[in-house]
Amino acid sequence: MDFLIEKLRELLKDELLFRLSLIIITIVASYLVAKILSYLIKKIIKPFVKKTKSELDDILLNISGNAIYKLAFLGGIYLAVSLFEKGIKSESKFLDKPLIKYYPFLENIILYVEVILFVILIIIILNILFKAINLFFDWYEEKINAKENRNLSGSLFPLLKKVSKILLFLLAFAVVLAKLKIDISAFVVSLGVGSLAIALAAQESISNMISGFIIMIDRPFRIGDRIRYADNQVGDVIEIGIRSTKIQDFDNNIVVIPNNEIVKSRLVNFTYPTTLTRVVIDVGVAYGTDLEKVKEVLLNIAKADPDLSTQKEPAVYLINFGAYSLDFRLVAFTDHYSKAWDMQCRLRENIYKTFVRENIEIPFPQTVIHKANNSTN
Repeated sequence: MDFLIEKLRELLKDELLFRLSLIIITIVASYLVAKILSYLIKKIIKPFVKKTKSELDDILLNISGNAIYKLAFLGGIYLAVSLFEKGIKSESKFLDKPLIKYYPFLENIILYVEVILFVILIIIILNILFKAINLFFDWYEEKINAKENRNLSGSLFPLLKKVSKILLFLLAFAVVLAKLKIDISAFVVSLGVGSLAIALAAQESISNMISGFIIMIDRPFRIGDRIRYADNQVGDVIEIGIRSTKIQDFDNNIVVIPNNEIVKSRLVNFTYPTTLTRVVIDVGVAYGTDLEKVKEVLLNIAKADPDLSTQKEPAVYLINFGAYSLDFRLVAFTDHYSKAWDMQCRLRENIYKTFVRENIEIPFPQTVIHKANNSTN
């Protein structure tokens, strides 16, 4: 190798041209090495990785394959610049002093080139990390089943992606400034003072943001869940944002509630941990009615309903001796909360029709007054 280098130097007979030629040769060689590495990854490593059960290694290989090619090529360029810098500072038999003495501006050019290469390296690494973040969250979202974790895929994961990218960008920016030997202490102090001022001016918004994080992490409800919130209002969650949560009520209106209010309020989630919902019908019958007949009729009505769940059997209970009736409670279940209202209405209608047909009396409120006979002979 040294013999070939000396031959090239004697052939060119110009030290600057010789050094520039070495740069070109090194860059071309690094390009070829990068291509060979990329080919080996595609033809040897990739087929092997596809045989594994996990998909995460395939994702990482797709990211790293292109990245290795770029990093290898960039490394070759950096090596060429380093060799050029070392060469122009060393002695040469063709010159009486180092090349840098004849061309002092080369030192500044090398410095600028090194900074540019460093910035390009940071950009490549950032690009790799950004892709890794996106692919990791997408893979994890699929692994945990997004349908069962809709708040993660619809709210938390996009937010975490953005926050992660912002933090990585700030870290990369600080590294570049450090490489340029720029004092960032004043910038950090200014940023801290500015952040404090913003925090004081936007306390309510920050409170809502923190509450939004709590909702997304604690997961008291998810997108698509039906909940009962303040003042016994009921609606379906359609969006969990950073500042507020949007709920669609039964009037098809969108209710926007700040997250800090939701965190403080008492919630009832009709969907979690299952969409199985209880349907309760209370009905009274006249005293003297055959109790077993009433139970049988109510159970038959419940079992004939098309929305009755097969997970739990319906049941009938005598719950009270009322002032004018025997009070029964029919308890049935439906597989989804969205069917509960229609099922309740249908059961009431069928109970009334069946009671009329079976001569089971539903008594009116009545009061019996006994008048005392105070007459004397």
